[in-house]
Amino acid sequence: MRRMVVVAVAVIAVLAGALWLRSGSDAAAPNGQKSSTAPDTSRIHLGPATGGTDAFVAWPAGKAPASAIVVIHEWWGLNGQIRDVARRLTQQGYVAIVPDLYHGQVATDPETAHELSRGVDEDVALADMDAAVAWLRSQPRVGTRRIGIVGFCMGGGLAQRMAIHSREIAAAVMFYGSPETDPQKLAALSAPLQAHFGAEDKGITADKVEALKAGLAKAGKPVEVYVYAGAGHAFMNDSRPSYHQDAARQAWARTLAFFQKNLKG
Repeated sequence: MRRMVVVAVAVIAVLAGALWLRSGSDAAAPNGQKSSTAPDTSRIHLGPATGGTDAFVAWPAGKAPASAIVVIHEWWGLNGQIRDVARRLTQQGYVAIVPDLYHGQVATDPETAHELSRGVDEDVALADMDAAVAWLRSQPRVGTRRIGIVGFCMGGGLAQRMAIHSREIAAAVMFYGSPETDPQKLAALSAPLQAHFGAEDKGITADKVEALKAGLAKAGKPVEVYVYAGAGHAFMNDSRPSYHQDAARQAWARTLAFFQKNLKG
């Protein structure tokens, strides 16, 4: 009987610890270092104190040098779901940073999300992403190691544009973002690009996907574009009805393999 009580107490303690780590994972810490209440994540500020934006950072276990990935949020903003994506990347050994492109605002309904996304200035967004990369470069654990980028929905298109804009990006993955298809602009793409789309997406339709493939081919860039049958827009977002489990699992496996090859290979 005593043994059963001890085991039960141990199990409760483990579960409580797990819940505590999750609930405290967004606590702030100075200079982007891990805080005592949230050893796996931190909040930082990018850019000048009177400008710039905030970002969420998730750290891999240990202290070994690590490659990094910039995560660009959907039109919802820097919410819990996108922070979970960053945490998933730390399980693969990456430092993950999510710059807040909405500068403090988060949408919970499509109307607000649409309004906020329309208000994003691409030049400002690129500056925020540049600041995220610069911050990563300043971190001893990253230093000169390779940096990738991944984005979803609105963030998918911005991830592709960041890879065109910055030679600091060593690999880019875009999920169902509105793609840049102009071969002249794609010629500036210095990093390998992987793109994922849902066959049932009513916004990013098959003709846009084909235009992306054609533009990349004409620009002489590698073409790695995947379309998932039965999946619609936002099929990776497991907090929304649009989530498509099979497509999400396959796309995520391809994403991790792509980053493994181009950031760690």
